[in-house]
Amino acid sequence: MDYATFLAFAVFVIVMTGTPGPGNLTFLAIGASAGYRTAFPVIVASQIGSLPLKLSVAYGLGHVMAGGGTVVTVFKVLSMAYMTYLAWRIVCLSVKPKGEVALPSFWEGLLIHPLSPKTWAMNLVAFSTFLAGNGLGIHENAMILVAGFTLGGMVFHSLWALVGVSILALIGEGPLMRAITVTMAIAMLAATVWALLI
Repeated sequence: MDYATFLAFAVFVIVMTGTPGPGNLTFLAIGASAGYRTAFPVIVASQIGSLPLKLSVAYGLGHVMAGGGTVVTVFKVLSMAYMTYLAWRIVCLSVKPKGEVALPSFWEGLLIHPLSPKTWAMNLVAFSTFLAGNGLGIHENAMILVAGFTLGGMVFHSLWALVGVSILALIGEGPLMRAITVTMAIAMLAATVWALLI
């Protein structure tokens, strides 16, 4: 892989992992509702859960997903169902008294990326654009894909969660915080719908 291609891939990873999507908006909302300590294990889980997705793209499943058909239809249904569930969990954290609702768990975080259409799209585009024809072997390209998006995900998910913590510190709990959290949940669903339709 030449330097220009590597740099372009790095910029793509930064843009894709740093911009709003179901994962980042989820961690923003968790940070705002329950703090970074609660968000961090879910962030780690999201990266562990995304590992099979990245490897699947690198080793050929990307071609199946790109081809459409029943597999993609099932994925879209599961994706929308899970993101709706996550949005509801986030809203419940905000509107119900503390202690009444369990905080998002490590296990829930495992499914964020495998069922996120944005995550699938950015891995497919990155692999086909920057890695598929770069002269390296399939194993090397798989390692680059995994390392790039894992690093980007850890950094930017953490930053989004910390922004949520800052919002909580700035405005405290109350009606405005609840409104922001509900807005984030709605935005997460909107981002999922948008990604599923493109």
